[in-house]
This record gives sequence, C-alpha cells and structure tokens, in this order.
Amino acid sequence: MKNTGIRENLNVGLFFSILVVLCFLEITTHLFEKAVGYYLKWENHTRPQLGRLWERDRENLAAQKKIESLLSSLNIQERSAESIQSLKELFEKLSPSSPQVVSRRKFVQLYYDFPGQWAKNLIPSYDLIEIDADKNWQKVLLTQFGPWITVSFIDNQNYPIREVFLSSDQLVEIQSTRTVQRGQLEDLGFRAETIFTLAEFLKIFKTLDPVTQKALFPDPQWFLRHNYHILRVGLQENPEPVGGNGSPLFGIEYETEFFTDVLLTPVPGEIANNLLSQFERPGAEGAVDPETFMQGF
Repeated sequence: MKNTGIRENLNVGLFFSILVVLCFLEITTHLFEKAVGYYLKWENHTRPQLGRLWERDRENLAAQKKIESLLSSLNIQERSAESIQSLKELFEKLSPSSPQVVSRRKFVQLYYDFPGQWAKNLIPSYDLIEIDADKNWQKVLLTQFGPWITVSFIDNQNYPIREVFLSSDQLVEIQSTRTVQRGQLEDLGFRAETIFTLAEFLKIFKTLDPVTQKALFPDPQWFLRHNYHILRVGLQENPEPVGGNGSPLFGIEYETEFFTDVLLTPVPGEIANNLLSQFERPGAEGAVDPETFMQGF
C-alpha cells in the first residue's frame, strides 16, 4: 500500500512538472498557438470557407483573374497594333471603350516615321531619351476618358514611368498639320496653273529661308527611307475637307510601290503668296498671279 501511494505521488508530481513545462513553453514560444496554426494550415484544403474569409478570398481571386484578363487583352492589342502605320492611325483607333497599347519599338518607329514635327508636340524627343535611360520602358498605353487622352509609358512591371495628358482639341490640332491622301494633285482639287514639277519647285525652294523651308517640306529622309519618288508639287486655295482651317494647302505628289499619294501641309497665306509670285511659266501666261490665287481668303 505504501508503494502504491508513492507511485501516485510521483505521477502527480510528474504531471504537474509536465504541466509547468508546457505552460512555460506556451508563455515563451506560444507553442500551442503555433501548433493549432500549423494544423489549420495542413487541413485548410479540407475545410469549407465561411463568412468574411471566404468573401475576401473570392474577391482576391476575382481581382487576380481580372488583372490577368486585362493583361492578356493588352497583349493581344499590342500584337494587333503592329500593323498600324502611323501615330495618326493609332489615335484614330482610340476611343473610351477601346484603349490602345503598342510596344516601345513600335512607338519609336511611329514617332519618327511621320513626315512632320507634330509627334514632338506629343512628347519631346529628349523626354523619350530620359524615359528610356533606366532600360525598363516596355510599352505605351493610350486611354481616353471623355475629352482627355492619357499616354502612359509603361515599365516591365506594368507600372507607368511617365504620363502625358492631352485634350481631344490638342489632338485634332496636332493631327491636322500633315495628312496623306490617295490620288494625284488634280484628284484633290489642285488647279493645273498651281502645279509644278519638282525641278521647278526646288529652284525656288532653295532660295527660301530655313523657317519657310521647314514649314513647307518634311525631312527628305522620309521619302528616301520608304523608297517614295516625288513627282510634282502644288498649292491649293481651298483645303476643305482636309485642313478645314481656311489656309492654303501645299501638296507633294509622290509614287509608292503601288499607288500615287499626296502629302498635304496647311501653310500660311503669306507663304503661299510669296511662293507663287516667284514661279514663271514660259509662254503668254507668264507668272502665276498670286492675287488671283488668293481670291476668296
């Protein structure tokens, strides 16, 4: 009986000792909380989600799928944008319901591939160098909200490096500087007496001041790089519906591989007047009368 009592006392002492040790471990290491946490983690896939936890996870999953869908859609748009031939065409495809995205390579190509200076009004070329300096510029996203257009330069993590904001009025003004129309000068309303061969035009053009030259004629590399051959030039008194601002149009007729196109540039009336006054035709017609040409302005 005595031995039995001793064993009982030992068991009780051992039990309390173990209990004290467990309490000490719980206080110092949060043993039981960690054990319960690991258990719940291991059994998480077998337990139903209820209440706010389920709702939060559902929202996270929906948001993740939406982001993946947007990125996939943008990637598809980026691939389809490879066929776009000019910045003007890129902006024409833009609408509030249809954002546009192009790769860095495509944007740079379009930026320098239009025969004019208006792309630099979109963003100066030195700013492009600054954006490109960190080597993480990947694409350009164009979005429209009401009358405002946002041009976002995106990095490889799909975060905007820089954003440029334009109004629709600015875009119309920018796009109206130069346009390309299919056909010959006569097809676009140019009169025979105000159409000249390239040789005739260049004799006068080389005598003009640099500012006037820049206003009339784009950088010749645009024609040479595309293997376009200039045929004739002309002046038109009524730019409708191409220009729409009441200014004369200077047209450059050129041949592409398959078609004849005309590059149209609105010019101030005084430049057109000065240019026409210097042309002389052999024969009884004499010089082109700029006053006759400018009637109606």
